[in-house]
Amino acid sequence: MNDNLLIREARPDDMRAILAFQQAAIAAVDPRVYTDAERRAWARTPAVGMAQIVADGRYLVADASGRLAGGAGWDTLPDPPDAAVVRAVFVDPAWHGRGLGATLVRAVEAAIAAAGRRRILVPAALNAVGFYERLGYAANEIGIVDLDGVDLRYRRMWKSAA
Repeated sequence: MNDNLLIREARPDDMRAILAFQQAAIAAVDPRVYTDAERRAWARTPAVGMAQIVADGRYLVADASGRLAGGAGWDTLPDPPDAAVVRAVFVDPAWHGRGLGATLVRAVEAAIAAAGRRRILVPAALNAVGFYERLGYAANEIGIVDLDGVDLRYRRMWKSAA
């Protein structure tokens, strides 16, 4: 990774850049994993709930000398009450393969543990299952989310908070 990279809380004025790296990451997903229709539907939804987790201080970004290279966030879960969910982990494709995604997820995990949550859920995109397994998450069942009439499959993965 780059020494000029700063992991920090996202600010409301980061939203345009956050949506840009999210869109770029979704566009780069292998079409053998998700069809064009699935990726288009997914690309329309990243902003859902983002403003709130940014406002709550629960979204972290990787700031590379003023340019955002990726981000990851988290939210609470009503059930089970001791758990949290990792949300919106995206890395700009120009930064893929440099360990940035793992750095962001570990920072989010630390924030979750500091908030007193004991278990972490990741609704992992199918292209990211191996990534999360390498970070210690165990795959559970397949989930399906309806994105305006397009079903997007994902894996529910769990890990204990540190």
